[in-house]
Amino acid sequence: MSVYEKTIPQWKQDAVDKLAKTINDSLMIGLVNVEGVGAKQLQGIRDSLRGSATIKMARNTLMIRALEKSDKKGVKDLIEHVVGPVVFVFSAQDPFVLSKFLSENKTAAPAKGGQIAQKDIMVLAMNTGVAPGPFISELAGLKIPSRVKSGMIHITADTVAVKAGGLISNAMALMLSRLGIEPMELQLKLIAAYSDGAVLTPDVFEIDIEALFSQFIAGHQYAINLSVNRGIPTEATIPIIIAKANMEAKSLALHIGFFSPDLLNEFLTKANSEASALIAAVAEKDPEAIPSEILSQVQSAAAAASTAAAPASDAAEQQEPEKPEEEEEEEEESVAGIGGLFG
Repeated sequence: MSVYEKTIPQWKQDAVDKLAKTINDSLMIGLVNVEGVGAKQLQGIRDSLRGSATIKMARNTLMIRALEKSDKKGVKDLIEHVVGPVVFVFSAQDPFVLSKFLSENKTAAPAKGGQIAQKDIMVLAMNTGVAPGPFISELAGLKIPSRVKSGMIHITADTVAVKAGGLISNAMALMLSRLGIEPMELQLKLIAAYSDGAVLTPDVFEIDIEALFSQFIAGHQYAINLSVNRGIPTEATIPIIIAKANMEAKSLALHIGFFSPDLLNEFLTKANSEASALIAAVAEKDPEAIPSEILSQVQSAAAAASTAAAPASDAAEQQEPEKPEEEEEEEEESVAGIGGLFG
């Protein structure tokens, strides 16, 4: 009695050995779904990946055997994801970068009957290069305007052949193919990836980079606010904490009347403001109680302050040459005039 032994062809053994070596030598091993992707489209994606990633095609059984043969720790967990039309992608990039790259790099593909239009499919006015014959009737049946010109069928106007979400018929797919129109967009989808000893799936590496960046900025701002408001100094927040303490100290000194030489201008400004407010209040009840020249100075100062508080854009449009010396003199006269009111 003889025992039948199945002999594995040498080319299969070589293919498995080569794949296993590539797996061992790669930092990132991904599995990409290529369902519906033709050879031409796959080649286009391969070209776009050149220099950053390499696609390797093999039968699923050979891919599984290569993963089993690899001695890379944890890589065998990829085996459960080798289902359906998938290929290997090897790269030094991390899965997050590769997944984003694949999602942003789509390739055009011809339409097939029964597919749903991803967007409006346009047929532009053109010379079809087809001689008069049955094709003109096919175009008419698909409501594509055409006529014969110079011995060729011409499409006479830009036309929406299929609206987004519409079903593409077999006749429409054939017509688009004859015109060389490839309205569908295909992209490779990374369905699983091995990196740093672990297998990751799309729920991990398909992230919104912009949203993540916004969250990072918000977190940074919250951390700064916590450090400053709770008085927890760090290298980044010490200047902010010092500036905040300085501002609060000045505010307290002004509020309780604790004089310091470096606050002279602030005290004069505060006194001037309070005196102006007092004059305005007195003048409102008894206009004759305030000398006209003093009241005029207060009103001029109030008008100047109102102008200075106007939006920066308006001020920039109406900006006049500065006169520092005159302004300084006017300010001194204003302070002196108010001071004169109190003897």
